[in-house]
Amino acid sequence: MTLPALANLFAVCDENPLRADALQHKLQHSGEFAAVWRPAPGWVAAAAPLPGSVPDGAQVRGLGFAFAEGRDLVECQLEHAAQLAAGAPQRLASLPGDFGFIHFQADGSATVVRSCGGLVPFYLWQDGGRAAVATRLGDLVCYILHQPRLDPLVNAVWASGWGLFPDGRTFLEGVAALERGSFAQTGPHRAVSTQRYWSPRVEAVPLPNAARQQEHAERLRELLLAQLRRNLDPAGGNLLSMSGGVDSSALASLAAGVVGRPLSTFSMLPEPSEPFRHEMSYIRPLLGGLRIERSWMLRLRPETRVELLRAGPRTVFHVPHYALCALPTLLRQAPIRVLFGGEFADEVCGSSYTWPDWVASVGLLALLRGFPQPPSGTHRVLRWGKHRLLAALHRPVLPFPPRLPEYIRPELQEEYRAWRHRRRDAATRDHAPRRYLALRAEEDGFLAMNWEAATNLGVRRFFPFFNRDVIELAFECHPTELVGPGTKKLLRRALRQDVPQHNLERPDKGGWGSYVREARLAWSEPLPEMLTTVVRREWYPRPPALVGGFEALGLTQLSLFAESLRARGTGLRLRPAAECRTLRAIETLEPTQQPTEARTERMPCPT
Repeated sequence: MTLPALANLFAVCDENPLRADALQHKLQHSGEFAAVWRPAPGWVAAAAPLPGSVPDGAQVRGLGFAFAEGRDLVECQLEHAAQLAAGAPQRLASLPGDFGFIHFQADGSATVVRSCGGLVPFYLWQDGGRAAVATRLGDLVCYILHQPRLDPLVNAVWASGWGLFPDGRTFLEGVAALERGSFAQTGPHRAVSTQRYWSPRVEAVPLPNAARQQEHAERLRELLLAQLRRNLDPAGGNLLSMSGGVDSSALASLAAGVVGRPLSTFSMLPEPSEPFRHEMSYIRPLLGGLRIERSWMLRLRPETRVELLRAGPRTVFHVPHYALCALPTLLRQAPIRVLFGGEFADEVCGSSYTWPDWVASVGLLALLRGFPQPPSGTHRVLRWGKHRLLAALHRPVLPFPPRLPEYIRPELQEEYRAWRHRRRDAATRDHAPRRYLALRAEEDGFLAMNWEAATNLGVRRFFPFFNRDVIELAFECHPTELVGPGTKKLLRRALRQDVPQHNLERPDKGGWGSYVREARLAWSEPLPEMLTTVVRREWYPRPPALVGGFEALGLTQLSLFAESLRARGTGLRLRPAAECRTLRAIETLEPTQQPTEARTERMPCPT
């Protein structure tokens, strides 16, 4: 079985032929790209397929394509796809699945298409007669932006722990991120124009009857299985980011139990003994009943997250995700080809994130009658009233931070407040169903983060709960079939015969990290000069000798990003740092019982 083809792409349009020739020569001798070619007048393109990917063939290139993802989904109708990309890109949603590509036309123009699920990011840059497209920010820094400048606001937002690209801006000034489900048209002496070709939102979401709820549950199950079968390697090397919660437990059961793929897991677990035993009471029995290659575990101390950041992948991006940071160390111990996890399952299957949409879809009379049943307890009427009042006052609840950290410059604090105010006004005018789900889906910077960090190490990344088909299903679901009473109703209904009841019906979400959030950490290093536009005077260049764990994380992210940006600007290929003391503490879990046989038969979905 061949895994789906994935590739990093880099393309530059330059009206100066001597400069274009020089760039082509530099790319060919960089050792970073498997293919460099001239796809259209003025363009130089380069591709770096991920391990296990079959490169684009002559037919694909002949039709003007360079695929980053999804070629196998549209390969049977490539000519039609080329006609749409060149003449009617707004109709690209008529093609199936998730696909991302650059399509070059004979007149020197190009259409850049990002998939609906957004697995592969696309960055756009233009200056006069030059234009560039990249799936890695570092390639723009190395080959185009010889004196890159930070976008202070975006860096400040990410340092605060939120994966947002406000107004499509990125960490670098003048570089834009293309939205999911959108296309951009660019070329020489042509201003970049962007437009959406796909929207998952529907005009109405009716209250579900039993048949509709069952159809949605069965559909979710089939979509998850299809994602796992398509993206997991039958030969092994599949790593699951395993929290022990309902979502990751469900993925482990499906991947290793139903689909029968070899599986490894990595878990971040609490250091204190009592919450550790509680988490292990869910993780150990589950893994002991499945075919697991390896199970890694790291206990979280107050300084662990900062040390992980320093040992993580080096790329021109903020990478705070614990599994991504541990990936270089895990790769030294065993081959890893695919990384996946339960991101966005809360939003799809029902959680506290569903509450604002539940409130908007349930009237007061229904609330007082207790049908549909509310997701929370005795204070449900007060909470319902608070949300309705805020919406009436044009102050709808937003899933974005109310303010930036204390160490961020005051003018950035004000710029962020103004952006948030504009975003709130736009949300007020949004009267379509599932408004809060749409807002949650905007915080999708984790996709680019994972792509940048994982592909830097030659590892594939995919998201079973965040792709076109699952997102479309999520917007079709009424909030009452997701929560009330309880949460994760859709997932629990779908996988009742696939996941052990102990794991599937877990009543809590953990919430054991308070001892880390309250910790204070020592700080002694001066901040890089590049951060003067981000960090306020009182904290630059030397922050206080003792800072909160949250501040230490943000400042470390900023410092590492500045260092990576400087190094990549000199033409260096970025490598992971040496293994730190924290990562030497990674333990291997031993199963407690013999694995059960893989279950591959189709099981009915109960109502």
